[in-house]
Amino acid sequence: MSQQLNRSRSCSFSDVDELMGTVQLAVHIPTFLLGLLLNVLAIRGFSTFLKKRWPNYAATSIYMINLAVFDLLLVLSLPFKMAMSNVWAPHPSVCTFVECVYFVSMYGSVFTICFISLDRFLVIRYPFLVSHLRSPRKIFGICCTIWVLVWAGSTPIYSFHGKVEKYTCFHNMSDGTWSPQVFFPLEVFGFLLPLGVMGFCSSRSIHILVRRQGLTEDCVQQKACIWTIAASLAVFVVSFLPVHLGFFLQFLVRNGFIVECRAKQNISLFLQLSMCFSNINCCLDVFCYYFVIKEFRTDIMAHQPSRVQLVRQDTMTSRI
Repeated sequence: MSQQLNRSRSCSFSDVDELMGTVQLAVHIPTFLLGLLLNVLAIRGFSTFLKKRWPNYAATSIYMINLAVFDLLLVLSLPFKMAMSNVWAPHPSVCTFVECVYFVSMYGSVFTICFISLDRFLVIRYPFLVSHLRSPRKIFGICCTIWVLVWAGSTPIYSFHGKVEKYTCFHNMSDGTWSPQVFFPLEVFGFLLPLGVMGFCSSRSIHILVRRQGLTEDCVQQKACIWTIAASLAVFVVSFLPVHLGFFLQFLVRNGFIVECRAKQNISLFLQLSMCFSNINCCLDVFCYYFVIKEFRTDIMAHQPSRVQLVRQDTMTSRI
């Protein structure tokens, strides 16, 4: 047993860290540039809808702006994450702040996407009952609550490194960070619960819309809505499922369930790769923005009078 413990402590991760340094450069730089551009454009686009189409598209626009702000925050944290992951932390408070911003933006996106999915399901399933619940003020209040919750939930980050003297940001976490008291609430409330809510709402919404396709005239709008829901669910699963699987595997490592050096190295590589590629989520959300804007424009065109109707209206007006 003591020999296994000694081998575990002497297990080197230098090759993994060296490889990840190259991967981060290849992934984070394009993600930063593209994510910065796309999310600024998204905020600008939905702000325009919010101003010009108030209050018809206010609820969805506020949610989308909130999601874009979280994604933009994650994008802005990437250069600091990339730089500070490879050097000793200059000061604990600086490292804590960067880690807070990164994880707050990640879980802020998780909860915002979850509420968007829930909101859309309620509108599709109970359109008349929830109309009074979707006022701009209430949606804005929900978004503010998300910000409060994710910042309050970031308190364990302040003790990520415990009493470790030398460490790099996002590495060398203390044993307390991987304790069941910290890990399981994070895994359940930060991912599994939102995943369950989103999976249920998305599947039910798509089922309802598919059944309605032959019964209503707005077939194009319904197809756009289906693509929006499917894209949101796909982006969510691809972005966050591997990361939280990696967290679970690392939890097993840090609590002594996995002690073989090669397995620990592979798990460390998988976790860092999944976190690295999950950052692309801030660019993948653009597909959700695209389908939502397309849905908005389809709905606007559907409610605009045709040229024939305008000519008839002008004719009637001139006669009067």
